[in-house]
Amino acid sequence: MIDPQGAWYVLRVTYQRELPTKEALLHLGIETFVPERMVRRRDRRGRYCTVREAALHNYIFVRTTKRVIDELKTFRLPMLRYVMQTDEGLHRPMTVPEVQMRHFMAVAGRIEAQPLYLAPSEAALAKGDRVRITEGLFAGVEGILLRIRQARECRVVVSIEGIAAVATTSLRASQIEKIP
Repeated sequence: MIDPQGAWYVLRVTYQRELPTKEALLHLGIETFVPERMVRRRDRRGRYCTVREAALHNYIFVRTTKRVIDELKTFRLPMLRYVMQTDEGLHRPMTVPEVQMRHFMAVAGRIEAQPLYLAPSEAALAKGDRVRITEGLFAGVEGILLRIRQARECRVVVSIEGIAAVATTSLRASQIEKIP
């Protein structure tokens, strides 16, 4: 059965067009998500200022149908490209399950919590335990437990396989429960 609201598609955009593309899609009434972070940069006068930028360069997550994306790519936003994945020997546009996307947005959407973004290769996701955060800012989020080397802190990593992973801020052991 196909969801009439569509699915979460992972799309590529050309460099530094993530936020303008997000604004254009929101203006069209299409739900999108671009993880953002605040960074300090020098302005034209050499003074430091804090600006918003995309935390995952070249990626945008869009919740809609394939037909709508195809129309957007053809007529309005030609810079959009599907991220493809191999499924049963066929190349298909990559989609993210609703629950996984909700958990990813819960962590990556909190700019004030300064989440740590990791490349898929950096997160060693297969080695950790599957956990749920029970209290605090990220209560209810599920992910993989990650212990940072040379530190006494725990973080929970929520990943979108092959694209990115985002880690929560430091958590106490009492805030985490293992999922059987």
